[in-house]
Amino acid sequence: MTDGTAGVPEPQHAEQAPAPKKVVYLWGAGATQAEVSYLGAANINILMRDYDELGVGVATRILGKLPAKWHPATPDEGMDIEKLISLLAGSGVDEYSKLAERIRELYFEDIRDRLTEAKVLTNPQLAIALLNLHQNQELNKHELLSGIITTNHDGLLQVAAQRVHGAVNIGVPFESLDLKFNLNGIVPLLHLHGSFTWLFGLPLRVSSLHQGSAYSPKTTWIPPTILKESKNYPFNKLSGLAYELLSKHCDVLRVVGSSLTQNDWNVLSMIFNAQRHMEFTNAPAFKVELIMSHRGGIGISGSCSYLKNLTPIGYLTDGEFADYKEDKPLTIDMKNPLYYWLKQKIQFHQRRGELGGDQLDTSLAKIAGDTP
Repeated sequence: MTDGTAGVPEPQHAEQAPAPKKVVYLWGAGATQAEVSYLGAANINILMRDYDELGVGVATRILGKLPAKWHPATPDEGMDIEKLISLLAGSGVDEYSKLAERIRELYFEDIRDRLTEAKVLTNPQLAIALLNLHQNQELNKHELLSGIITTNHDGLLQVAAQRVHGAVNIGVPFESLDLKFNLNGIVPLLHLHGSFTWLFGLPLRVSSLHQGSAYSPKTTWIPPTILKESKNYPFNKLSGLAYELLSKHCDVLRVVGSSLTQNDWNVLSMIFNAQRHMEFTNAPAFKVELIMSHRGGIGISGSCSYLKNLTPIGYLTDGEFADYKEDKPLTIDMKNPLYYWLKQKIQFHQRRGELGGDQLDTSLAKIAGDTP
């Protein structure tokens, strides 16, 4: 007697596809500089320090507007304005406290004017393309955008989100005449240090930065300083949300244009603790991809050796990046690491059929085949 099943092959179970990796971005000043350079704004430097190719930086321009006694005795590619503001504000001398506030105002005006000159305030093309890339349903089978953390004050990511998603999620409620608020279904853009475009209120009042934007002492931001305290609302909540993103919803952290110096101690501490949290819960610590100059990435790997899984751009594998580490002359597009990485990323997934068969979004097609 048999049960009638002899010789019948057992059912084969299809191999389950791996879960998509969860991605978080840390967006620094170098990302905004990449936007400026991509639009062809020559010699507009919105970074703190001076650079040969970009010209004088924010610090040098600000110091030029202060009394001579505050000029550095020996120029060193720009004094550390964050240290100067911290020393002045903590001196207990009323005159110096007022000077610190004046430097903050000059900082706001300088960034506003440079971004206006570069015509980037309403057209952050690289951020728009990045958000559109992560909208691709086929790519979402391989990686999912969990959120973006930024230390920038310019609000360009808000503009990009409004363009791509039709609404903005900054992690906390807000009112705005320029942007639509939505906490649901839109990846969070967490401004750890607030924004030029935020005014305090419950809820916050949020606008877009434009040529006529005026500095206000009521701006909800953490100005340039050494110790960036996040004890008060909304910064305490934003820090908590950012930590949760990293410790629970991150397999890969992509650091874009953030130098991770001692002035970013709050960010370094957050990354360090989030990686240790994952280890304590028996999860592998997330990888950190450094999308910036290869030399800058190597420097971070050396100075931040307590962070795990750091990968400078020359060692990334989702595109052709090896030339960065070969000490060869950089091509024009390689001199803009964010643009070059995004271009390679789009082409890499195209070749693998991971962006679907439909025509690419216009913003992605332009970058995939464009030369700055």
